[in-house]
Parts: sequence; structure tokens; C-alpha cells
Amino acid sequence: MKNSHPIIKSGHNIVLVVAVLLFMAVLIYGAFFANTINEASAGSVHNVSGYAWSDNIGWISFNCTDTSSCTTSDYGVNIATDGDMSGYAWSDNIGWISFNESDLSGCPSGSCEAKLSSGSLEGWARVLSNGDDWDGWISLSGASYGVTKNGNNLEGYAWDASDISGESIGIGWIQFNPAFGGVVISSVNAPTVSISANPTTVFSGNDSTLTWTSTNATSCTASVGWSGSKALSGNEVVGPHSSDTVYWLTCSNELSSTQDSATVFIDTSTQCSDNIDNDGDGQIDYPNDTSCSNLSGDDESIPVCGNTVCETGENPGNCPVDCNALQFDEF
Repeated sequence: MKNSHPIIKSGHNIVLVVAVLLFMAVLIYGAFFANTINEASAGSVHNVSGYAWSDNIGWISFNCTDTSSCTTSDYGVNIATDGDMSGYAWSDNIGWISFNESDLSGCPSGSCEAKLSSGSLEGWARVLSNGDDWDGWISLSGASYGVTKNGNNLEGYAWDASDISGESIGIGWIQFNPAFGGVVISSVNAPTVSISANPTTVFSGNDSTLTWTSTNATSCTASVGWSGSKALSGNEVVGPHSSDTVYWLTCSNELSSTQDSATVFIDTSTQCSDNIDNDGDGQIDYPNDTSCSNLSGDDESIPVCGNTVCETGENPGNCPVDCNALQFDEF
């Protein structure tokens, strides 16, 4: 690791960075990626990978998988499900850049912790080889710049400069989505959600119970068939239902979101086709239940005189063939 650091001064003169070095940096920029596909994959511990670019210090690697150096130098940057950042990035010119909260106390302003919040990076990172007038603080967001999350990609600029006697001394702009590089977040900590309904089919006017579970989520929100913030796992009775209803649940963390749905269907079968003995006469559905003239019939209890069963509504007076008069034993 080099102990020296680059310096940018306000005005037209760039101290310590001469034209030859800039020319060489451009050559390295192109040559480094000339035959390389830059979708670097993050390691199992660190879910951020790829390269950011500075015109003054060149490439900044966010994961040892970028350089195939994990066996000798296992480093990387991680973003937790709550957005908290940790770990180290590496520059061949200035060494380690820390995103660890323990290295970030005493930052120039605002919240010191490096964090992904609502799709944007906040707080600070710091070059550990800082010294002299240069404090090494890298601002991840400002009034007119910042780094934002677009899908799995980080885009935009961070800024490093110390104001010394009216001059800006530091790295300058750090681009997270250069033409040949780019910093990406893997799906290692992506949330999952699963939701189901029981029963899935109900008669009109009845309820069902939704049950759901999630992993790696920090919040879950219901929509469409229901609404509101929901626990990360749980169950809830929904209904009564008068029509088929879809219930959506979206679970999220600072990295991404996912959703799942469950549908409760209305049972449109009739009493004469529901495979239930609705009137308790021992006969089920058409054509077995003599009260049913077809499958669309919706009342198995309609008495049918002559079916040998004395059904509700029948009596010896109106249907003697089914409801025999009382028989008396002879003595």
C-alpha cells in the first residue's frame, strides 16, 4: 500500500498529477478492460463488487473477486439488508478505503455511517492512508452529486477533497458507473416471501386465512385484496368473500423487494353438484338425490313425493307413500 496520496487543487493546476500520468491512466483504463467482461461476481461474504474510477488514482476495486486475489487478500464491501455498509475497497495507488463504521467517527458533517437508504448512498467512506493536510474523507452524497442504486447497479459520483487554505486537496470525483467498469450489488441478501390461503375455495360469505413467511426482509406491505403494513411472517383471517379475490404481499429490504400472491376463489358449485349431503337424507347430488333434477339445482331439501324418503315438508297427509301412517302393534 502506498502512503502517498493524490492532491487536487482548485484552479487549473493539478499538483502531483502531471500530464504524463493522466495519459498513462487513460491507457490503463482502456487496457485493463479491453478483453475483460466487467460483471464481476461478489464473494459469499461481501455482496458488492466491480470497479469505480477516479481520473487521479485510477481503478478502485470493491471485491477481491475482481482481482482473483481472495486467497491472499480477502476483502470486499458489503451492504446489509438494513442498508448498513461495511468492509474495504482497494486502490493500487492509495490503498484501503474503509466503509466500516469504526473507521468513520469524526467525519466532517452529518451522519458518518456509510449506508444505503431509500436507494441512495449516504454518509462517508475514508482512505486509511490519509495524512498531512489530506484527511481522506470521501463523501457519498451532496447537494449536487451522489451515488444511487439502479437495479443492481450503483451509479453516480462520490467526492473527496479537503478544503485547505481555500484549495481543494484530495482524490476528487469517484465515478461508480464508468464506461468500462461499474459497481454492482449481488442478490446474496435479496428478500423472499411466500403466501398461501386456506381454504383456497370458499362459499360466498365465508372467510379464509392467509399465512405468509419471508426471509431477509425488513418490511412487508399488503396490496390489492388487502392493505397496510404486515409482520415479516404471520397469518390473518380475510373475508367475507363475495367474489374471487387476489391478495398481494410485497416484502423489501434496502437492497431489493419481491412479492407473492394468494387467491381465494368463490365456490360456484350448487347443492346438487357439491358432493355434500346438504339435507341429510342420505342422498348426495344429482342424480342420486331425488330432490335434484339437474346439476344446477341449488336445493337438495326440496321434497319429492314418491322417493320413499319422508323428507322435511312431507307428512302422511301430503305424501302418504313416503310418510306411512303410524302402525300399531296388535296385542
